[in-house]
Amino acid sequence: MKNRSVINALWMMSEKLVTLFGLFFVTSFVAKYIGPYRFGQLALAIAIFQVVQVIAQMGCDNIIFKRVSQKKLSGVKLIYSTFFVRGCIYVVLSSLVLLYFFPEADSINFVFLASVCIACFFTSMDVFVIYNDATLNSKFNTIANVIGLVVGLVLRYVIAYFEMSVYYLALPIVLTTLIPFIIRLYYAPSAPLIKLNDKIRYNKYLIYTGVPLVISTVSMTIYSRINQFSLSYFKGSYDLGIYSVALTLGTAWVFIGNALAISFLSKIYAEKDNDIALSKASGLSACVFIVLLVFPFFFYFFGKEIIQVLYGVKYLQAYNLLIILCISTVITSLGFVSNRYIVKMSGYKYLSKKTVIILICSIPISILMVYFFGMNGAAYSVLIIELLSLTIMNYFFQGGVILKMHLGAFNIKNIKNIK
Repeated sequence: MKNRSVINALWMMSEKLVTLFGLFFVTSFVAKYIGPYRFGQLALAIAIFQVVQVIAQMGCDNIIFKRVSQKKLSGVKLIYSTFFVRGCIYVVLSSLVLLYFFPEADSINFVFLASVCIACFFTSMDVFVIYNDATLNSKFNTIANVIGLVVGLVLRYVIAYFEMSVYYLALPIVLTTLIPFIIRLYYAPSAPLIKLNDKIRYNKYLIYTGVPLVISTVSMTIYSRINQFSLSYFKGSYDLGIYSVALTLGTAWVFIGNALAISFLSKIYAEKDNDIALSKASGLSACVFIVLLVFPFFFYFFGKEIIQVLYGVKYLQAYNLLIILCISTVITSLGFVSNRYIVKMSGYKYLSKKTVIILICSIPISILMVYFFGMNGAAYSVLIIELLSLTIMNYFFQGGVILKMHLGAFNIKNIKNIK
């Protein structure tokens, strides 16, 4: 089991290395080509439809992962039974968003919105990626995602290199998610025979369990993107484009912590002894912190050169933001482990309440910080919000069990327990 978890984590990381290549060499090349203003418009479109995507998934990332880890067949039935409901939710919400932006958006901006809308639809429906992660089969996810990424990145590079019309960027945006979705769907487990009553029961379960998680994940998604919405409103697309570069570089490596967490969380979820599970979660938090701490230091010393080489002098303002966002990303990864442990303890309702409170706090913090301090205020507000979410807002759960988990991260024995 230990070897499978480690190998699974390595496969997940290898996929993200291809993503990093795309971010560093291809996406940056495109950002140079279209400039900060259009890059900001594209970033805003992505932020909007990621919120729609999270709502449509109805908390499936947590529900399916937990169900498949415990009962594989039941997890497969849950996936197939809820396809239609999730698809309908996405189509309705995304149509409302497009109708809202249609009167004011110029043609290029609307093409960005429409293409990102379609791309996020496939991501929203592609829950077999969760199934593969839970069964420690991330190797297949990696192969499927890399094929989609390579096709998308090559097309982006060709469009930018030959200075083709910006409209053509819609094609790689869609193909990057469509191709992995088709591959995973083709090789997915066969749909088991599910009676109508069972389908109704699974959908009721998704709604009953998922609504608190949707409230949680939507709140989390909004408060992690509230700065992009605030910057776009108060400062415009140009500043949002600069901030998006810093956000891209500052969060691109978060996959390392998440890959470690996901691969070892299945063992923690399967652990019946709560004390042992808590010990393993503490050790996992310590490992994630140690591994990720290297990145803020790396960008402190080399960040300016990286931005100038990849994006050009127009984006150099992103450097100070990058350092702040790097530190925030370390905290975010620790929060990911804490939130998943709360799920292990069936704290769905607590998570929903916590993240609503965080959202309520984040809106005035973001608006005021962005209004008075612009891009720097946006970056610092992320740091403040993530720190609140990781610590104070978690420590009220079940008599401070998350505080015990964090304190346990200082015990080297707990690090050994995750092996």
